[in-house]
Order: sequence, then structure tokens, then C-alpha cells
Amino acid sequence: MSNVHVNLAALGLELPRPPAARGAYDPVLISGDLAFLSGQVSREGDATIRGPVEDVSPQMVVRAGRACVLRSLSVLQAAIGDLDRVEAVLRMTGFVLCRTAAPPLSATLDAASDTLRIAFGERGRHARSAIGVAGLPDGGLLEIELAFRLRPQGSSQ
Repeated sequence: MSNVHVNLAALGLELPRPPAARGAYDPVLISGDLAFLSGQVSREGDATIRGPVEDVSPQMVVRAGRACVLRSLSVLQAAIGDLDRVEAVLRMTGFVLCRTAAPPLSATLDAASDTLRIAFGERGRHARSAIGVAGLPDGGLLEIELAFRLRPQGSSQ
């Protein structure tokens, strides 16, 4: 079991099965030591955690952020095998379904950012943008894109 899995398990979290692409795109693209993940919508199993953010509880926002990150990590693991190969989380772009620009968009992504920091420790620190949008697939509350820097296969931490 990787260190990432151990860190997530301490919170009672585990990775879901990696979701299949729902369109004409690749879930992850690796170029050299960089991995770019396509957006993952806030889904738990087959159920979508829906927005807009003005209509959900703070607890639901936390669940949605964690769901996006866990789905993303499952896709990355399927592509690279071992999440301990992640040298750094570089960037998160979060899209928040909302009716107005009034909600605290950045704070909506805090649970997702916290999940990455717990999973990867200091390697989980990242740059971030939060963008309010009028629509997301299946009415999802959040969609998150991530970028990672990877260690070469077989290298130690």
C-alpha cells in the first residue's frame, strides 16, 4: 500500500474505481514528468453531488471536493501505477456551479486542497484557481482539474 493510501485511510477515505471518460478525451495525459488530469466532476459512485453551491450545505461542499480529488487520484493511479511517484501537485483549477458571483468560490475548494495536502504532505501544496460557472456536467457542484510532476518510474522518494 502506498503512503498516499495510508494517509487517506487515516481519514477513512479510499480511492474509488477510476471512472471511464465520458467523451472524446483522455482522462490523463503524461508528457515527460508532467501529468495533466482532465476534470473530474463531484460524483460518488454513480450519483452526482449537484449544485449550485448556494443550495448545498458546507458538509456537502466538503464531500464534493473530496470526491473530485479521490476520483482524480484513482485516474492518476491507473495511469502511473504508484501514487508515491508524485513528486509535486502543481496546480488545481476548480469550477464551481453557482447562480451568482457572490459565493466564496475560493473557500469552496478548500476541502479539495486539504485532501491533497493530507494525501501527499508537503508535496500536496499547489497553486489554485476557482472559477464560478453556470453549468457543469450532470449539474455537478464541482469539477476539478489537476496537474502533477512525477518521479521517474523506479526512483526512490
